[in-house]
Amino acid sequence: MSSLPEPFVSLIVNGVDVGSELTPYLLSFEWTDHLHGKADEIAVKLQDADGLWRGPWRPERGDLVEAAIGYRGGPMMPCGTYEVDVPRASGSRSGDVLEFRATSAYQSKALKTRRPKEYEKKKLRTVLEEVAARNGYQVSGKIREIFFEYKRQRRERDLAFIRRLAEDFGHFVSLKHGKLVFYLREELEQAEPVRVFELADGTTITEWEAQEQADRIYSHARVKYFDPDRKRLIEGKAEDPQARTGDELKIDERVENRAQAEALAKGRLKKANEDRRTARLTLVGDPLLCAGQKVVLGATFGKYAGEYLIHVARHRIERASYTTQIELKGV
Repeated sequence: MSSLPEPFVSLIVNGVDVGSELTPYLLSFEWTDHLHGKADEIAVKLQDADGLWRGPWRPERGDLVEAAIGYRGGPMMPCGTYEVDVPRASGSRSGDVLEFRATSAYQSKALKTRRPKEYEKKKLRTVLEEVAARNGYQVSGKIREIFFEYKRQRRERDLAFIRRLAEDFGHFVSLKHGKLVFYLREELEQAEPVRVFELADGTTITEWEAQEQADRIYSHARVKYFDPDRKRLIEGKAEDPQARTGDELKIDERVENRAQAEALAKGRLKKANEDRRTARLTLVGDPLLCAGQKVVLGATFGKYAGEYLIHVARHRIERASYTTQIELKGV
């Protein structure tokens, strides 16, 4: 009888591979991968009976950790590069432990500064690159060709401003180490699914829940802005064909032309309605599932069947047990 595959975590701390040394001490490892607006995170808990991890082997605040997760002998999923937060040691009759968390956002430049700022005659990408650069980040990924005569940051934190611009014009943005990575929402929604899940197989899904809400759903969005300089009304509209009933999402926001107004209406409507169908699955550990992928809940899910995007993927290894939990929002 063949044994079950062994979960495995690879950690490289400041360029040194500590994966082999880590294995005998590992109590738990968790990797949380976000699609939009939040930094990713890893959390490590180590047995420390010999005092090595609270002594000479202890990771220090600001140390860089590269992580990967999977099964021995199988494909490993790179988790990315993380910066260590403050480690914490504790002890009890059951043993001493060291815990540390690490984040994909810079600790010293956390995009938290509130500032008023004006941008004139610049493309959306240029605005995003300016905000990213003053926080030590680069911008990558696809960004729509939108030109602003004038755009104002309304005493917002830099991250909130970036997130708002992304959402308004149909993007997701994720914080990776040193990069703000942008994705076009429609491209992720139109991608081929990576997995189809059914309740009947009895082997992959260990827990699940799903819900569909009817309130706070909008059938269409409308932008209306009166340009005081040109003395004209600028309008834009977008519709959600899946919302057979619903209110109108009214948007009073400065826009410069009809194309901007329609892009804004579409982006705000998508964001407002994205929680209409949600689900959470807990699975036997699958290292190839990550945020941004599309999956399908099959016919055995009944009225919850359909296409979903993974918004959060949480991989957890605890001793010899490996689970993956995915938080889904309907496409």
